[in-house]
Amino acid sequence: MPHSGSTSLEPLLRESGQDTQAPASCLFPLGEEISVVPNRALDASLSPVILGVQGGSQCLSCGTEKEPILKLEPVNIMELYLGTKESKSFTFYRRDLGLTSSFESAAYPGWFLCTSPEADQPVRLTQISEDPAWDAPITDFYFQQCD
Repeated sequence: MPHSGSTSLEPLLRESGQDTQAPASCLFPLGEEISVVPNRALDASLSPVILGVQGGSQCLSCGTEKEPILKLEPVNIMELYLGTKESKSFTFYRRDLGLTSSFESAAYPGWFLCTSPEADQPVRLTQISEDPAWDAPITDFYFQQCD
């Protein structure tokens, strides 16, 4: 059984940028230690991961409504890892590009984790626009291994 890795999630500014459409907010502090485990029920080639905070006692979820609502749910990350359900509402497809990663919702394709270029803003969801604005949300994150 893999050990859930602890990392610190930090945003990196994209040169191309994105635009926000109907963002959902979430109180997810910048620099928070993140536990990451694979979702074994989904196609491993898509790099499905589950993200947890507070030692894995709460997991990031997009909900199950018509539109995504980003929130923390009191679900243990290892229960999701060991379970047999797809748990798509808790799953993000991680795409690595060099030293950064982006995270697309498995339950809501086209919706990505993001933060604002402004300081002290929460992590939320956005859809990437084909005509990005200069102050667009940041969807590329850098993981730093915690000791």
